[in-house]
Amino acid sequence: MGLLDLASGASAWRGYEYYKTGNVLTKIKLSETEYKGILQGSNNKSYEVFIDIEHPRKSHCNCPHANGKRVICKHQAALYFSVFPEEADQYYEEVVEYEEEEERRQEEIDKKVVAYINSLSKEEL
Repeated sequence: MGLLDLASGASAWRGYEYYKTGNVLTKIKLSETEYKGILQGSNNKSYEVFIDIEHPRKSHCNCPHANGKRVICKHQAALYFSVFPEEADQYYEEVVEYEEEEERRQEEIDKKVVAYINSLSKEEL
């Protein structure tokens, strides 16, 4: 399982937004699978982030959401996207594709509901 697989949908999306808006202040490659960085968080607070691509559960951040817990936060996701920008592009494409598919599904449901309602008599309504 990869780092993004362990992140909640909200953390992954907010991490993508943080990456795109330049909240990754520094990033340092420690090894082939380990990176650390400083990220700008809310209210001008900076957070220290460590990610381990090979062992994502070893990743950590000192933000209130993740500090002392084995969760993947938006700061870790942002650092991941900063290190692997092609993954950020792929993630965004998948989100857009998913949203478009959901919109198509909803349109089909709406059409069926309208057709059903139109098929009812006044008494049935």
